[in-house]
Amino acid sequence: MTLTIVVWTLCTVLGAGLAVGAAVWLGRSARSVEGSFTPQALTFAGGVVLSSFVLVTGFLIVGAWQLQSVARSHAHEEARVLAKAYARAGELAPQDRDAIRDRITVYTRSVVDDEWPDLAKHRASPTSWEQLDAVQSALAAVPADRREAAYDATSAALDEVYVKRYARLADLDSVSPPILFGVMVAAGLLVLVYPPLVGMTANIRNIAVLGLAGAVVGFGILLVFQLRDPFTAPLNVGPSAFQAALDRYAQLK
Repeated sequence: MTLTIVVWTLCTVLGAGLAVGAAVWLGRSARSVEGSFTPQALTFAGGVVLSSFVLVTGFLIVGAWQLQSVARSHAHEEARVLAKAYARAGELAPQDRDAIRDRITVYTRSVVDDEWPDLAKHRASPTSWEQLDAVQSALAAVPADRREAAYDATSAALDEVYVKRYARLADLDSVSPPILFGVMVAAGLLVLVYPPLVGMTANIRNIAVLGLAGAVVGFGILLVFQLRDPFTAPLNVGPSAFQAALDRYAQLK
């Protein structure tokens, strides 16, 4: 957490420093002193520059936030179906019930402990796949004479778990195109260097305002970068849905 705070602070300070440096360096040119640009031209060009940054940044933030919502929804859907499978398994014969439920619990714990750290590396956990397949194998091993309605309901719920798991893992590839991040950074830099480039005088007031704008730009770029991946800390989707499923298992008899 401390490292995250340091990174956010450095990025914000870097944006402010870049803006102040540009103001001091470019604001002393002959054109800055003369102020030969017309106000209409400056306003139009400045609006275009600022709009480009706002447009790209807004697009990335909305897209990343929507992806986080989808990833969180998929996790909750899988956890819900796991709880359903656990409940249906409770209707099996005692010797089958305990075996199936134990393996469902092991799989759920594997998602929390093994797979979630792997998701930050953009890969699924082989251990979690093995544990889920173990549930399927244990269910398939139930003798034919004990396969009644409860067996069919448990099997259908387990099939649904596989479907939900594939949907959750598909979110690993749902990230914004890297080119958009480059465009956003370039637009942010242009927002900061534009005022001194076209004639802003390097006085204390103007430099302070531009420094504040630089801090906002730096903070916004870092926010987008942190939101780009729903499974990468610190603004990531956590395994709380599966932890809640484990609590639900303890409530089911």
